[in-house]
Amino acid sequence: MGLINSGMTIIDFDETYFAQTKLQHYPHERLDFRHLEHVNLFCEEESLQTLQMRLQKRRQKGITLIGSGNYHYLTYLLLKEISEPFTLVLFDNHPDLGTGQEVDQMLSCGSWVSYALSKIPLLQQVVIIGPTVALAQNSTHCSRTVFFPFDGTHYYSLKLILSSIPTKHVYISIDKDVLRKSEVQTNWDQGIMGIDTLNHMLETLLMSKQAEAVDICGELPLSPIEAIQPDYQSIIQKNEKANLLLLQTCLKASENQTKGA
Repeated sequence: MGLINSGMTIIDFDETYFAQTKLQHYPHERLDFRHLEHVNLFCEEESLQTLQMRLQKRRQKGITLIGSGNYHYLTYLLLKEISEPFTLVLFDNHPDLGTGQEVDQMLSCGSWVSYALSKIPLLQQVVIIGPTVALAQNSTHCSRTVFFPFDGTHYYSLKLILSSIPTKHVYISIDKDVLRKSEVQTNWDQGIMGIDTLNHMLETLLMSKQAEAVDICGELPLSPIEAIQPDYQSIIQKNEKANLLLLQTCLKASENQTKGA
């Protein structure tokens, strides 16, 4: 098993990644969406079509760095590229299943999972690991959604988590707001998972399943001026350290896939 696709793409909706210089030492492809309008939190149809067209042309599809959780809906477009029945494994402090209200008719960072369940036939199940927020139990998709909430009292074995995944193929999406604040800092309320726990789960999934791809979001949006201020330097270092750890785990799985091919 391993990571099927190879390479890394960095998505720039803003200039946040510019400050993570160690991350950029790794070979990568880059897509610049800094001037695309109507994409923050919600994505209008015209902008969505532009994003999809640009994403389809990229060559490095193994690992995608999305940026802030405000743009997590981009995962929906990445899921549409998969051609095998698969399970979405989502590490997130929020289920992103929407509210079921009319506002959810527009794709957003808070509703993209329900969009995927409704519009992608090959998506068999969603496994959401780590949320501490209230779960959308009234969702019409809950029969195809399995939750592993983290409240500090439950321990889930990896065997149990793997048993909830009915498919050989998976797509792994990581929002770093699932992690506690001592590990990273995001612009959303955060969970209580430790980075070592997350990385171990990621490593096990990559060893046990055929992972189509992995994406990572949960950056703290920073302006160029903020990025050079001392107070933000420690935040950049923490977030980059987490990214590098997860990236190295993914790259190792990609190498194992290549050797086994």
